[in-house]
Amino acid sequence: MKPDTKAVPEFPVIRPIELQDKELLSGFFKEYPPLISEFTFSNLFAWRHAYNFNISKADDHLLVISLKDDAFHALDPLGPLDTKKNTIRKCFSVVRGSKRLEFIRLPEKTAELFKKTDGLRLSEDRDNFDYVYLRQDLSGLKGKDFDGKRNFIKRFKDNHTFMYKKLLEDDVKECVVFQDEWCLAKDCQHTQGLSKEKQAMREMLNNFEYLGMQGGMIEIGGKVEALALGEELNPATFVVHIEKANGSFIGIYQAINQIFCDKEAAGYKYVNREQDLGVPGLRQAKESYHPRHMVKKYTLSLVH
Repeated sequence: MKPDTKAVPEFPVIRPIELQDKELLSGFFKEYPPLISEFTFSNLFAWRHAYNFNISKADDHLLVISLKDDAFHALDPLGPLDTKKNTIRKCFSVVRGSKRLEFIRLPEKTAELFKKTDGLRLSEDRDNFDYVYLRQDLSGLKGKDFDGKRNFIKRFKDNHTFMYKKLLEDDVKECVVFQDEWCLAKDCQHTQGLSKEKQAMREMLNNFEYLGMQGGMIEIGGKVEALALGEELNPATFVVHIEKANGSFIGIYQAINQIFCDKEAAGYKYVNREQDLGVPGLRQAKESYHPRHMVKKYTLSLVH
């Protein structure tokens, strides 16, 4: 059954994403299973303030649009691939005046439609490529490639008595306290990226049950010291949106990664651990887990 878009305005008119849009967006994601990590309702809703996410429609496609500095930054149109090229061209044609439009985070299948198109510029967005791993690699950590990870986990287990718990609604308050303490230690208030992430994480936690997310936490001495949040991206892939830990416990990051993927991502072939944003330390950390493949993303804009 095709999702009902009656309450969605025609592009270039847009409106903010709301909690009530879960059924609409999830319907499109079910009909057109996504590969890019941005495309879950929980993720779009949680980051809606940070990126000023809005929705609109064009022909038979639903558009998710970030509005910034009087410019439309549209994600991959949600809808059939065979009409997507026409929809994107139409969107470029209806933007007038001082407004600008570009399509961002486009997966390869969409990008390929524009590889030989005059008047449009297609460019790789390496900083936003998604890292995708075999779940069995992350949960099993077998072989020489993962010797270092296993050693960190052994050190953590040898030095600390801990408990892993599946996150339930009753645990949310404790997790919010953990997040506040983590942010205090990292000075989130004065770091724009961390401040926005804190807001997004709070949205995920406060709406945890309604969003239908999966969560796991590590407790030491009855106190939350690590937390991970994720959900299904597509039938083969689980996506991890949040992973936070008290780094003073050596090996705890490796432990929450391994246990969370083993317990909460069971049944999925792949785990998408999102992008590195061009941060050298984050890139090194994600590469150290030996991704099975990358989900490439592209930006499409008019040639002026």
